[in-house]
Formats: sequence, structure tokens, C-alpha cells
Amino acid sequence: MTARPTTAPVISLCLLALVLEGYDLLMYGTVVPSLLAYAPWQLDATDVGMLGSLTGVGMLVGALVAAGVADRWGRRRTLLAAVLVFSAAMGVCALAPTPAVFGVGRMAVGVGAGVLMPTAASTLIEFSHSRTRARSVAMGFVGTSIGGILAGVLSLWLVPTFGFRAMFVAGLVPALLFLPLMLRYLPESPAYLTARGRTTPATAIAARYGLEPEPATSTGPHSEHRLRALFGSERTTATLLFWGMTLVCLLVLFGVATWLPALMKSAGYPLGAALSFLLTLNVGGAVGALGGAALADRYGIKPVTALGFLCAAVSLILIATGPPIAVVYLLVLLAGVGTTGTQILLNTFIGGHYPAACRTTGIGMALGVGRIGAIIGPTYGGFFVAVGAGTTWQLLAFAAPAVVGAALAALVPLRRDDVNPTPAVSATDPTDREAVR
Repeated sequence: MTARPTTAPVISLCLLALVLEGYDLLMYGTVVPSLLAYAPWQLDATDVGMLGSLTGVGMLVGALVAAGVADRWGRRRTLLAAVLVFSAAMGVCALAPTPAVFGVGRMAVGVGAGVLMPTAASTLIEFSHSRTRARSVAMGFVGTSIGGILAGVLSLWLVPTFGFRAMFVAGLVPALLFLPLMLRYLPESPAYLTARGRTTPATAIAARYGLEPEPATSTGPHSEHRLRALFGSERTTATLLFWGMTLVCLLVLFGVATWLPALMKSAGYPLGAALSFLLTLNVGGAVGALGGAALADRYGIKPVTALGFLCAAVSLILIATGPPIAVVYLLVLLAGVGTTGTQILLNTFIGGHYPAACRTTGIGMALGVGRIGAIIGPTYGGFFVAVGAGTTWQLLAFAAPAVVGAALAALVPLRRDDVNPTPAVSATDPTDREAVR
């Protein structure tokens, strides 16, 4: 009996790549208290916030790199390069003799992660069916939350026992096993191949995974430039709104993920409890990604995205009121739903708006601009700590941009534009053999 074609292998590989990325990004919050207490480096809150922001700088660079190369080089090679970069950078952080070297490592982690996210989003969209697109992307991107959960769990053991460097070693080792699997089993996207005029391998891959390739469009010399395509065909308003939404979402996400353990510790909770709040935050991200995707496939992604932003704002405001501990855990869970969960929905929202020919460019540019928020977020939180603002004001400061995000989501036009033409590449391209792996 012939096995039914399925995209599960591709989704699983993207999931594993995003688990590694999620761990590498979100584990930083678990080592913030240890960095502040690490006598050889003598770091203060502003220093730690700036080191956290370097990851955002790297992600800005990486997202812009992805926008420039993934729609040219293909999803497969770009994903492989991204995992290699951020994994090697974790080794640099683990061995860093000085804060400067540590900062370079964190920035390199951001570069790799910045390349991975838009490329993985495009891959997941292109290996999914339209009726289940949000769920397929969420199944892959829930890996970022799983990575954060693993970071929270491991930090409860590794940080007190071996120190903060052990957290970085734990992020490097799995990549050594995973990269050979990606090299062997990850195929190229048939939608990308079709957009490049390589219909023969596109058809073969689509048949293997039960997909219908996106139709090829005009291959003449007057094809629209990818970056210009983000503003053509009445896309300008949506593109600018996507950029603004991603910026405020990542500001809240990285700001809260960086400072939540320290904030909870300053509010009187022991270190173990403070770290467990970060674990709860990432569980909420997984719940938000999967639950929000199911709602988006049923009711539309626009209203569900706006609701996610509001969930983040309301939960942070309520945490600031100082409720009982059990309620705090529930609210932190909902904050994860509204931050990481909402960002995953945004990737689907943005990617579904653009055609394959400029899809990674669209997601990459949105994430590139959004990384300004990721850069600002940790320093923004560090500023409030440095000036002595209370926990209440710090939480309210992160709730405000989430409200802005909900308003921007409500303004996004509903229509999806036509597919843009893309220059052709011969179906006999010598890289076709690699694409159909």
C-alpha cells in the first residue's frame, strides 16, 4: 500500500530548527540574574540590557540578509546556513573571556536567528495547504516556544549547578546532531522553484509531498523587483502596518523575556520561582501559537492577531496589580500567548499576503524593521530598572506598545494581492538535483 504524501517531514525539520533557535534566543533571560552577579565582569543592569539588545541588532541584520538571499538562493541552503551560524555563536558565548566577546557571540546568534525565521516561515507556508496554513506554520514555529521552555527547565538545574556558561553549551551540542539531518532530508520549496521557472523539480517535490505548486507567472524581462513588489499593487499600507506590528510585538516579546525573571526576583520571588515564570511565559507562547492558529484558520487571521496583542496588554496590566501567586502564573501564561504566540501568527499573516516570488523578502523586511523593537526591548526594560521605576511601572511600560499593536492589526486591509512575476531560471539548472533531495 502506497503511503499518503505528507508534509510532516518538512514541518518536523523546521520545528527542530526553530527549537534550537528559540532556545538560543530566549535562554538569555535565564542568565540575566547570573550575569548581574558575575563578579569578574562587573556588569550593571544597563550593561546586561545592552548585551541583550545586541541579539536584536544581529536579528535585524539577519532578517535583511534573508530578504536579500532566500528568494534568490532558495529556502534549503539559507536554512542550513542560518542554523550553522547561530549554533557556532553559542559556542563563542560559552567560551567568551570578556563581555565584548560575549556580545559578539550574542550578536551572531541574532544574525543566524534573523535569517532563519523568515526563511522558515516561507518554507512552512509553501509546504502547507491554504485551508490549514496557519496551523502548519504554528506547528513549526511552536518550536521557538519549545526552545524557550527547554531553556527554562534546563536553567533550573544548569545555572545553579554549573553557572551561566553551561546554558550556552547546552544550545550548541544538539545542533551538531541536527545539521546532518537537515542536509540529508530537507527539500527545496516547490513554490520557490516554480517562481524561478524550475518547473521539473518543483513538480517532483510537490508530488512527493502532496502539494500543488503555485502557478508560474510571467517570466519576461519586465518582472517586478522583489523589494519594490512590497509596495506595488496597493500593498503599501499593509506593508507599513506589518512593519509597525512586528516592531511593537518584538519590543514587548524581547523586553519581557529578558527582564521577567529579574522583575519577579525584585518583586520578592526567589530565583527559582523567577526562572519558572520565564518557563510559564514560553508555555504560553506554545499555547498561543497552536490555539491562535486554529482560531485563525476558522475565523480569519486578522481579528485573532489583534486579539493576541490585547491579550498581552491586559495580562501585563493585571500582573502589575500584584495578584496572588497562582493568578500571576496564569497571567504570565497569557502574556506568552500574546507575545510569542502573536508573533507566530504575524509570520503567517505577513507571508500569506505576499506571493512566493517575494514572500521571504516580505517576511524578512517586516522582521528586519521589527528587530528595531527587539533591539529596543531589553534596553527599554533596562532603562526602567536603572532609574528605579517600580515593577508596576515596568510592566505597564511593556503593556502600552501591545495596545498599539492591536490597533495596527485592525487597520490591515483584508484583500490578498495577485502573484507578481519573477524572472525565470532554466529547469535544467544544475542545482535542480540538490533541490529534490
